[in-house]
Amino acid sequence: MQHSGLLVHLVTALGAALIGAAVALRLRQPLILGYVLAGVAIGPFTPGVIGDTAAITELAELGIVFLMFVIGVQLPMRELLRAGRVAILGGLLQVAVMIGAGYLVGRALGWGPLQSYAFGAVVSNSSSTVLGKVLSDRGELDSRHAQLGIAWSSVQDISTVALVAVLAFVSPSEKAVGPLLAKAALFFVVVVPLSFWVLPFVLRRASALRNREFFALVVVTLALAMAGGASLLGVSLALGAFLTGVVVGESDMAHRILGDAIPLRDIFSGIFFVSIGMLLDPAFLLRSWALVLVTVALIVLVKGAVTAVIARWMGCSTRLAVLIGAALAQSAEFSFLLARIGLEEGALTTPIFNLLLSATVVTILLSPMVNGVAPALLRRVQGRLAAAVQGGDAAVPPGLEHHAIVCGYGRVGSIVCALLDRHRKPYVVVEEDLKTVESLRERGVTVLFGDAGQPEVLDRARLRAAHLLILCIPERMAVRRALEHAREVGEGATVLARTHTYEDRAFLQERGVDGAVVGEMELALELGRRALQRLRVEPSVVEHSIAHARRTLA
Repeated sequence: MQHSGLLVHLVTALGAALIGAAVALRLRQPLILGYVLAGVAIGPFTPGVIGDTAAITELAELGIVFLMFVIGVQLPMRELLRAGRVAILGGLLQVAVMIGAGYLVGRALGWGPLQSYAFGAVVSNSSSTVLGKVLSDRGELDSRHAQLGIAWSSVQDISTVALVAVLAFVSPSEKAVGPLLAKAALFFVVVVPLSFWVLPFVLRRASALRNREFFALVVVTLALAMAGGASLLGVSLALGAFLTGVVVGESDMAHRILGDAIPLRDIFSGIFFVSIGMLLDPAFLLRSWALVLVTVALIVLVKGAVTAVIARWMGCSTRLAVLIGAALAQSAEFSFLLARIGLEEGALTTPIFNLLLSATVVTILLSPMVNGVAPALLRRVQGRLAAAVQGGDAAVPPGLEHHAIVCGYGRVGSIVCALLDRHRKPYVVVEEDLKTVESLRERGVTVLFGDAGQPEVLDRARLRAAHLLILCIPERMAVRRALEHAREVGEGATVLARTHTYEDRAFLQERGVDGAVVGEMELALELGRRALQRLRVEPSVVEHSIAHARRTLA
């Protein structure tokens, strides 16, 4: 019996991913770390079992497709459009700045102008695949910084078309630039607009047959076909899959699509990160550690800082800007693509290619740690800044008691404060956006600048004398820290919290929260109330039904 090579490669990759994931879970480390190190173990540069790098890399492309497709389905179109100005202008400006920074570094190292440009182009790009995986593992994929980061990264992906065109134009090879740009224009101008009509139509017809197996087959085929078509037209697999997910995510079958695609994403995304690890040569790292360190610093520290500064300049809060910078402080598949094209076009030498390859893999390994350290570092810096910003005029009145502390003055907190104002109830706002703080002070609102998850900030808001602590902030970790401190200082204040999932609500309830509001549940109950009212159900019966539903869901 003849053995199937594809099956052997698949089992090798999945086995390595399984062992790496098990070790990572055992050591309480991110799964992505286990996957990449497992890839190093079966790579051609380490002794022992050696996987076929080319074959596993081809299988890994399925991981890119399904991971980015699911992310696209989960991100509402309106959120991406809302991120448009920040993502488009910020992403393009960041790419330009990083190309300039990379060019200067390359020239300082003695490389030629073309090599320095190619080096800058490679380090300017971040990976939406890595970003999506890291933030998904942290439970932050629905956060504002995740949405902005993915939109920002998508702009970087689109910019690779122009960067590749420039490489082809200025490189020593004789490839024509015109066909490359024409194919990319065909994808963005014709294929993407048509997909907004064609894909929902196909999904509706497939759903009408009421066969789950057939529907799943249609979803997978569409995702692979659009991603493959994007690749053939000179765009990336990841961008094609992401845009496909965004389009089909607007349909009323999005929940079914997610149910069919998520298991495939979980399996093949592991193979993708295993394939990344197989590219890492530990011997090269040891030989060229200084150059690798410089390149890693350029990608993680410089690019992260540049991204954060640009995001802040574009109007994001300090916290949001820092989190976006941390999320984008890495490189992966698009950097590999640009580096490979640069090598083929003669713009990069083999040593520089290996340097970029090694540094990129290292940034993937560091990405979970960077995204974990950034919030903690931000809290420490904001704590010091808050002490300087508060001043005597910002102090909470010493005699204030039985007041409410409203943490977060965004879309939720501002409405809560408006209701408190209407009934003339005293309150203190805790807000970490300095512009919002200054605006509130001009209106005479008592407000403290700082992170609500920091105990000293809540203490300055006179938590011990407060009657209510209302947590309107979206960051679940900050909510948990605020609740923990509130319960440490005593049971005096009633704690009400905003949550996004039933799991978060259960977690907070176990730790003594007095009320945890799940946004989607309250939205559903209010819609149900209005529906029953329109159907002329008796008001008392409506309220009884809503109360019963709330008890059932509690």
